[in-house]
Amino acid sequence: MAALVRDIYQDISNNPSNDRLWNAHIWQGPTQSDVATWQAQGFGVYQGKIRTVLSRDGRIQMLHSDRLTAFDRLIDYVPCKGVILSTISKFWLEEASKQVPTHFIQGLGPRALLTENLRPIKAEVVVRGYLAGSLLRAYLAGERVFCGVSLPDGLAPYQRLPEPIITPTTKAAAFEHDESISREELLKKGICSLNEWDQISAMALKVYSLGTKILAQKEWILVDTKYEFGKNQSGEIKLIDEVHTPDSSRLWLAATFDERLSQGLAPEMLDKEVIRRWLLDQGFSGYGDVPAVPRSLLIELGKIYLTVAETLTGRPLFAP
Repeated sequence: MAALVRDIYQDISNNPSNDRLWNAHIWQGPTQSDVATWQAQGFGVYQGKIRTVLSRDGRIQMLHSDRLTAFDRLIDYVPCKGVILSTISKFWLEEASKQVPTHFIQGLGPRALLTENLRPIKAEVVVRGYLAGSLLRAYLAGERVFCGVSLPDGLAPYQRLPEPIITPTTKAAAFEHDESISREELLKKGICSLNEWDQISAMALKVYSLGTKILAQKEWILVDTKYEFGKNQSGEIKLIDEVHTPDSSRLWLAATFDERLSQGLAPEMLDKEVIRRWLLDQGFSGYGDVPAVPRSLLIELGKIYLTVAETLTGRPLFAP
């Protein structure tokens, strides 16, 4: 029987040490038996960091697990996270499809999407509108050129950039580290042609503008985000993968943004930066043993994701 995700989180918060309750609401991903069954049904199976991808007959089923990653490492699990991510992805892919070609076909149950099976372009296209995250850390260390894009001196932490910039990365295998790369290097490596890059960058900026507009209506700021693209057999480029989820994007509260910056404080965040910051405070940035994140912090993150999903869709979220 389906239950409200918010009620599930309240039950877990009241019983944080109850392993049975915790595990009852986590899907870690497919078992070897699941994979064998799917393969026997003729599916190709690919396991990403968060999603399991089943491909057959030119279509893909994307199944969202409850895995939590940061710094390209598996950190832990967040109950119902896959259901929340699937809901958010469906919302944004439907919106983005009004602006640019996407691979989206329809939702399939609480944690799955049906999409076209396209050939991925091996790059992640990161659009940044503010000085934050790894860009901020590099800027404070004295760097001024990022993926071939120059920034001026004198920018303050969390400040809005003069205009959105694109800082692409290579697309590494699951749980391997992506590497920053410039447009010129992408072209030199043959990852895409100049014409393809022009299409990709234009689409990325268009979807970023769409996200900025819709989220501003919710009094949120779309700080930065990553997009991925693929090509069909005729060579048409389409937006693929997730769009504007708290896993792939930074979101800040607009209502307190100016006040907090005037006080020298970081913006209020609606993404997994709360986990990144906790990990950095433990001395972890992607290398060595992963610290054990307190369950209370994982549920706090889940509630943030849930707030994003329910605010976007305008309805409460249920989990099976």
